[in-house]
Amino acid sequence: MIQQSNKYLRAETGFAKLKINPGYWAIVLVLFVLTACGGGEIQSIAVPSDETKLRVVTTTALLADFVENVGREWVDVSPLVPPGADVHSFQTTPEDSIAISRAQVIVLNGYGLDEFLEPVLDSARDDDSVWVVAAERLLPGETDPHLWQNPAFAIGYVDRIREALVAANPEHGADFGVNAGNYINELRELELEIEETLSQVKPELRHLITYHDAFGHLAERYGWEALSFVASDADEVSPKAVAEILERINQQGIPAIFVSPQLSSDVVRRTAEDSGIAVGTLYSGIAEEGATSYIEMMRLNAGSLVRNLR
Repeated sequence: MIQQSNKYLRAETGFAKLKINPGYWAIVLVLFVLTACGGGEIQSIAVPSDETKLRVVTTTALLADFVENVGREWVDVSPLVPPGADVHSFQTTPEDSIAISRAQVIVLNGYGLDEFLEPVLDSARDDDSVWVVAAERLLPGETDPHLWQNPAFAIGYVDRIREALVAANPEHGADFGVNAGNYINELRELELEIEETLSQVKPELRHLITYHDAFGHLAERYGWEALSFVASDADEVSPKAVAEILERINQQGIPAIFVSPQLSSDVVRRTAEDSGIAVGTLYSGIAEEGATSYIEMMRLNAGSLVRNLR
């Protein structure tokens, strides 16, 4: 949902004494050329300053990537959970509360992923801020919050974020609409690209076995079967779960299982060693290196599945 009341933007201006430096004459020359080319009329170019940009806080780095692609130069976005960190174990800081209090737009994932952050967000945020749950309308009643793993659902995220930015700053609604449209086209191409990439894996080997149940929507979209050691990173691995996975590996001849860099992987690696199979990497979110954007993350994951299972 988008919550909003009495939204407004402030733009502060000030004057400072002019101090001539060596770059001054270069600026004068540029202005002279512009004047000459424009018949004496200088055209102004709108360049957003820090004060005119929408201040946006997201719960995750992945959501921040979506916001940046829609808002571009008109937003200043910062995630509470940084790239590569585990949202399930993240602890907020006093600096986070300050950022939340200044935010004009706050973006959450929903479906329980960032539920533990909601009390902090609700207590620290400005009453005039726009609050949006990006995945809210995608699958009512769903219990797996990792909907972004399906590129078709990622398009839903982008559309909701566009609505929130337009609500907070209608003046640039057309800009947000164009940016969102361009990015959605990229996501549609990505969806088909991943389908073509994953088709290289034999149907009998299309088993996505991971430590944490974060890839079910990816598996469902492309007709794979997903299996995990735990439903949540907070859960304990049971001997029964390990036995079931070992049985599946042996029966199907599955050549690899997968870990995510930000989550525990000891039990996965031990299982792989016991079975004599490979361990691949899948990103469940944006990382500091490698998977630094949503599109890059999805491409890397598809490539990893093909390399390890083909």
